[in-house]
Amino acid sequence: MLTTKQENFLDIITDFIGRYWKSPTIDELQTLTNQKSKRGVVQYLESLEKKWFITRWSWFRSIKLWNWIWFQTILNIPILWIANAGRPLSFADQYEYGSIPVSKEVISWDQNNYFFVKVEWTSMNEYKINWKYIENWSYVLINKNEKVINTKDAFLFVVDNAATLKIPKKEWNNLYLIPKSRDDYHKPIILSWEDEVGINWKVVDVFNFEAI
Repeated sequence: MLTTKQENFLDIITDFIGRYWKSPTIDELQTLTNQKSKRGVVQYLESLEKKWFITRWSWFRSIKLWNWIWFQTILNIPILWIANAGRPLSFADQYEYGSIPVSKEVISWDQNNYFFVKVEWTSMNEYKINWKYIENWSYVLINKNEKVINTKDAFLFVVDNAATLKIPKKEWNNLYLIPKSRDDYHKPIILSWEDEVGINWKVVDVFNFEAI
């Protein structure tokens, strides 16, 4: 059995390997765990090794988890924003709100292309992707490589430093951000090409586990 401190230390190693696909160095672990000395880090590693939670070798970044098979199939995708499914009211600061473990079968390409946003409000609750609706408190998966706007798909937009999910439509010198909702009080946002719209990344999936 592990002590609470040992469990926390192992969690930090586990999260690092899941996020970066490489093991942390002694220096990185010292920073991540707020240890006063490298010897403190080594003592934790020795304890985890004796209890068969990790293996170590003499070369650089050689820490391995005994349950590495799990990490060959699971990726940790960060939650970066809370996006408004209404007017763009939530400030888009890119602060990381943790991560969600996702199977490689869900993520088609490099995991660094993806992140989650958590949805507030209901302006997109009639929009369906992969047979699922974007509801209030849904987690929406964004692909940063999908930037070409079309009028069928939903995108994450940042307008005046606020994030929102909408379907775009171009008309002359205007850009409309159009809701798709069962609630008729949601209206399009009308922008001109002179307005600052910083990001237009595509919604590629949605997950509603918090609504269960």
